[in-house]
Amino acid sequence: MRPHPWLRTSVWSLLLSSLLLGACSSPSPRSKGGKESKPDIILYSEADDQRAGEEAAKEIPMAIGVVNDPALKRYVERVGQRVAHQAPRTSFTYSFQVVDQDAPNAFALPGGFIFVSRGLLILSNSEDELANVLGHEIVHVARRHASARQSMMNSLPKYLRWAAVGQVTAYGRDQERESDRLGQGLAAVAGYDPVGMANFLRELEFSERLQLGFSRHQGYMDTHPATSERVARAGARARTIRWTPRAPIAASHAAYLSQLDGLVVGIGAAEGVFQRDRFLQADMGFSVRFPDGWDVINTRAAVGAVSPDRKSQVVLETQGQGTDPRKSAQEYLDEAQTQGLRVESAQDIVLGDVPAYRVEGRARSPAGPVGVHFTWFARDGVMLRLTGFSVGLGSRGAIFVNVARSFRTITPRERASIRETRLRIVPARGGESLTQLSKRTGNAWDIQQTAVTNGIFADATLDEGQLIKIAVSRPYRNTPAR
Repeated sequence: MRPHPWLRTSVWSLLLSSLLLGACSSPSPRSKGGKESKPDIILYSEADDQRAGEEAAKEIPMAIGVVNDPALKRYVERVGQRVAHQAPRTSFTYSFQVVDQDAPNAFALPGGFIFVSRGLLILSNSEDELANVLGHEIVHVARRHASARQSMMNSLPKYLRWAAVGQVTAYGRDQERESDRLGQGLAAVAGYDPVGMANFLRELEFSERLQLGFSRHQGYMDTHPATSERVARAGARARTIRWTPRAPIAASHAAYLSQLDGLVVGIGAAEGVFQRDRFLQADMGFSVRFPDGWDVINTRAAVGAVSPDRKSQVVLETQGQGTDPRKSAQEYLDEAQTQGLRVESAQDIVLGDVPAYRVEGRARSPAGPVGVHFTWFARDGVMLRLTGFSVGLGSRGAIFVNVARSFRTITPRERASIRETRLRIVPARGGESLTQLSKRTGNAWDIQQTAVTNGIFADATLDEGQLIKIAVSRPYRNTPAR
């Protein structure tokens, strides 16, 4: 069994920080193995940045996931290093990774750790665009923007920080504008067309329109300027920047798109899929049914459902390796009981023919009593924990028991029904429309999404051999996700 993608988290800790400790001014430190985590690092120096970035970067593979494609990673790394070579001299060593995230996103951690999402790569259409995005993130690192924001917050009295949110976010917007401006300059010095910044931001703006139905306007709490503003500024600035083109790392447009071919579109089937209220995990070979009418959620951290009244939730997650439910329960409860859980009953049970351990308990919160229901059981040497929470005096224990009882091995028919969508690059026929190409190739995207992703108009007439990105749905074959 290849490693499953779920993050091993403590739902109990999440509950404490968001519910039981909701009245506190700041969340409590997360704990691992019953020990208090290290306090946040104060970013006084480049060495502090490096240390903080290294610690945070270690969490990324489990918290978000990285794309399993060494060739793509090497390519992004080469583009990033070419741009980073032009950055102001610091002690940082830059590194670049592709994270397994569908949303178009990029972010930098202090110390030189830079990440772009597969969703961003899917939306991009040239190495120039990618280089400008990486330049933007490199500037965040080189200018130590995280340290500057931290210093600004620390300079304010604690009792005034809540009132300074607008000031801090405005400061963040100024940093984003600076990163756009200087990032374009870095990319240009590295031999990339600075208009790539404007092109990508325009594609991002059109993508936002598809998602939201309108262009996003700058809000009081936004740390980024409105995308339309960034497009206009980047386009005007690109016309004033002098630059000398250099041969790209990907020798042609076709070579660039070939780097993206096969990337997963949307949530990969390795994360598990929902078919109505039943969750199917093909890689781990199980199925579980969540309450009918509840809102289902599938993340890298866990899978679960929330009741319509928002007072109850049930979450399935992993607790690590193990085969003894009672032992795993005790290890978990040792910590939970120090944080306010009162165990009311505990017993060995059997789910079908699977040994399990059930615990019911109660805790207090600002919203009133919280009923808690746990079930532990193992699957192929991995310990699974099903946790149900219900706020108030009413108990939904029977619902949580039914979810646990619904756990079973996935059927061959269910396994065969799971599909996954991936990016494919296809050549157009001369004079073909996007509608005609989509019908011929089995494109899963609608025409507007296809146009935005390719940076062209929806009514465009395509040239012979013009390469077009499409999304193709195929049965899931348990292959590594790109």
